[in-house]
Amino acid sequence: MTDSQTPQHGSTQKSDIPALLRLPVQYWRQSLAAAAIVLVAAGGYALYGVYQKGQTEKAEAALGEIITTKAGAERVAALEALAKTAPAGAKAGINLELAKTAQNLGDFAKAASAFEAVAQSAPAGMKTIAALGQAAALSRTGQDAKAVDVLEALSISAPKTFAMTIDRQLAVTAEAAGQWQKALAAYERMKADGNVQNASFIDARIVELRAKTGGEAKTNG
Repeated sequence: MTDSQTPQHGSTQKSDIPALLRLPVQYWRQSLAAAAIVLVAAGGYALYGVYQKGQTEKAEAALGEIITTKAGAERVAALEALAKTAPAGAKAGINLELAKTAQNLGDFAKAASAFEAVAQSAPAGMKTIAALGQAAALSRTGQDAKAVDVLEALSISAPKTFAMTIDRQLAVTAEAAGQWQKALAAYERMKADGNVQNASFIDARIVELRAKTGGEAKTNG
């Protein structure tokens, strides 16, 4: 009985060893495969980053060439074509130059569109400046009400350091649009700030606009 059990015990040990190793080996292979995938993905991302950087530098070089070799309507056309194919990192600079060139040519509709494109893709500080440019260009095309909408949205999202600049432009633009209440509110915010050089002008506008809004209230009543 004892002799017959010993070989059986030995055979059990031999058959159990592969079974015990099977799971670690399988896990090791899966880990290697996962690591290989991560390395390939990381390498691909790095190559994509290099590619994007190269494309941005290429677009910036093309922008410089356009500025130095073209002028007027020819520059506008070249900038529009470049903006369509340029990577995201270069679009803000291209559209800003397009806005400036179009504005100099008196094409304020195109300038407004280019400023809007800058405001959508540029860093925070440049977004505010671009939106101010967009509003100014819209006003030059007679779209004062739309310019007011841009400035009101900007007054909510822009850094506080731009508050006075935005209110100054909003007051004038709203008044041009016949939106007396909004113009009055902007002038009153400027007066409340206290740090203004033309206080007498602001006071005069407030008095006149209060008279207009008071008249509107009586008419509506």
